[in-house]
Amino acid sequence: MAKITTDELPESLQTLFIEVERTKTPLTIIHQGKPLAIIYPATTETKRSPCGVMKGTGEILGDIVAPVDEPWKVLE
Repeated sequence: MAKITTDELPESLQTLFIEVERTKTPLTIIHQGKPLAIIYPATTETKRSPCGVMKGTGEILGDIVAPVDEPWKVLE
């Protein structure tokens, strides 16, 4: 990915980028009536892994090891 510092950009773009960072909303750049690029604010947060998100929230009701009293109809 190409990188460029804001010092290399015109001042009007620097102002727009600062506004994107401040408001945390994306900026869509339009060229000839069509979206050309979308500038998103950079995030330093890392995405949480979905593994283990529900840890400790479940509750076991009854005996899960003992055989079933009656067979399930769906298994017949």
